Amino acid sequence: MASIRKRRTADGEFRYDVRYRVAGHEAAATFRRRKDADNRLRQVEVDELNGTVLDPTLGRETLASYAETWMGTRLVRGRPLSPMTRQGYEGLLRRNITPTFDALPLSRITPDAVRSWYAHVTAEASDDQAAKSYRLLRAILNTAVEDDRIARNPCRMRGAGTERADERPMVDTDLVLALAEDIDDRLRALVLLAGFAGLRTGELLGLRREDVDLLHGHIEVRVQAQEVARRGRVVSDPKSDAGRRTVALPTLLEDVLQIHLDTYAQPGREGVLFTSPDGHPITRRRLSIRWRATCRAVGAPPGLRIHDLRHHAATLTARMPGITTKELMARVGHSSPRAALIYQHATRERDRSIADFLDDAIASTDRTRPNDVADLRRHAERTTRPPIV
Repeated sequence: MASIRKRRTADGEFRYDVRYRVAGHEAAATFRRRKDADNRLRQVEVDELNGTVLDPTLGRETLASYAETWMGTRLVRGRPLSPMTRQGYEGLLRRNITPTFDALPLSRITPDAVRSWYAHVTAEASDDQAAKSYRLLRAILNTAVEDDRIARNPCRMRGAGTERADERPMVDTDLVLALAEDIDDRLRALVLLAGFAGLRTGELLGLRREDVDLLHGHIEVRVQAQEVARRGRVVSDPKSDAGRRTVALPTLLEDVLQIHLDTYAQPGREGVLFTSPDGHPITRRRLSIRWRATCRAVGAPPGLRIHDLRHHAATLTARMPGITTKELMARVGHSSPRAALIYQHATRERDRSIADFLDDAIASTDRTRPNDVADLRRHAERTTRPPIV
């Protein structure tokens, strides 16, 4: 049970200590006024009934200190944060979160403070940065709630963590082939693998000779390669368990890969597939330079990324008659149907093809002689009622 103890300080002033127990040990809060101590006592008694009593000393840890511990112990699907994910989180904290909340105790972060911060980041950075930063702050504070640092997460803005980025440009097959034809010979296979096998950029840069099986016409995605600040090239497991997969290759890719293996890949089973002219694994910076130059040369849409070729591969695959969502997930390495369904959207061109198919189906039946069609149209006109005013 909670209680209040009155005591006199060395200066002769009175203090009121509210004492109670949390998780088997004693906690206390001190107040100058008896009224404030009574309010705290009543709150503790209510929390005791609800089973939500917190030790106020735990909430005094700063966000900066707690966030560092959080990143070191955070698990995603049972795995620690990947080097690239951690680097991304550190960037969001440094740019958008710690300038406002760095030295603030966890218990002092209020919903009002979060709303003001979110509006500031949106105005000073972008909607995209605000959404990413909000999701990170919310995740950190969710764990603080689980750790009994705070009673409730102050991140309560509905929809604030949802990114509303514009849809990426659609890439047609002619453009993929044009990009592959124009880019350096040593990167042609990379463009085609992105555009028709749907590999992520990190997966492409992590490919080795032993991952290519031209005898059976497929590649194995076993690792990904990322570039991490102050660490350089880091090779790790794919993004998720679903990322580890076998991808069958179209004949065009088999032929191009054979030439690439004979000419540009590093020697040995573990030799890296995509290299710079000096023979070392190609860096993202060098790849980006060549990619941007090629995009300009072929007149690609502004801002087109290599990752957009993966979107082309997945969308093209999704158009295959009879393909299931599970099959699409397996090919592109998605672990959830929601992610794979992104690629099963309709386009105007595809929708027009469907309409043409329906026309052919209608035309192939005996009922669709010209007179019958005219009769159907007249029937529709007769049965269409005028709108109610």
